Amino acid sequence: MSLSSLLRFRPWGFPARFDGPELMDAEQISDEELELAYRQLDAVHGWLGNRRAVLRLVRDYPSGKPRRVLDVGCGHGALLREIRDRLGAEVVGFDLRPAPPGLGLPIVCGNAAVDPLPKADVAVCVVMAHHLTAEELVATIRNVARSCDRLILLDLVRHLAPYWLFRVFVAPLLCRLNAMDGLTSIRRSFTAVEMRRIVDEALALGSGRRVASLRHTVAPFWIRQVVDIRWE
Repeated sequence: MSLSSLLRFRPWGFPARFDGPELMDAEQISDEELELAYRQLDAVHGWLGNRRAVLRLVRDYPSGKPRRVLDVGCGHGALLREIRDRLGAEVVGFDLRPAPPGLGLPIVCGNAAVDPLPKADVAVCVVMAHHLTAEELVATIRNVARSCDRLILLDLVRHLAPYWLFRVFVAPLLCRLNAMDGLTSIRRSFTAVEMRRIVDEALALGSGRRVASLRHTVAPFWIRQVVDIRWE
C-alpha cells in the first residue's frame, strides 16, 4: 500500500481491523534502514510517554524492583537497555528477528506464541500486539504466564484520534518506513473493547496459574492502551 493511499484513508468511527503487512514485515529492509527505523521508533516512544509508562509500571514491584525483566518483541533492545540502566535489573529479549551482531544484550530468537520463553519476574510487550492475530495474542498471553509472574502489555488503539494525530504531527517527521508503518499499525491495532475481550479469553482458557489482578487502561486521545496482569 502506498503512502498516498494511506493518507487518503478516512477512519471515521471504528473501521474493521486492517490485516495487511507493514513494510518492516514484508519488504527486504537493509541493516541501515532497519537501524534508523528502530532509532526513530525509540524516539517516538519517548515523545508519546510509552517508555515512561512502562518503566513506572515495572518499578511497581513488591520487593522494590524485579530481578529479571523479559521484553517480548524487543527489536534492537532500546527498552531493555533503559530497564537495565535505570532499574538495575537483569534483562533478556525475545524477538522473531535475530539480534544484530555486537548488540551486547541477550536476545532469544523465536515465536512468542508457541516457543518457550525465558523465565523472568516481569514480561513487557510494547507495541507488538497489533502484529498478531487475536488468536496469536491469546496464545502469547498464555505463554507468558508459563514463565513470568506479570505481563505489562502496551499497544496502540484503533481509533480515529490517534490516527489523525500521528498523520498530522508525527508522520511528517519520520522516514518513509516509519511514516507508512505508523499509519498501518494504528489500522492493525485492536480497539479497547477488542483488547479486553482477547485478554479475558486468554485468562479464561488459563495457563495453570491463578490470576491475582488484571488492569486495562486507555490513555487520553486513545494514544495507547495498557494491560497489566499479575499471576499468583
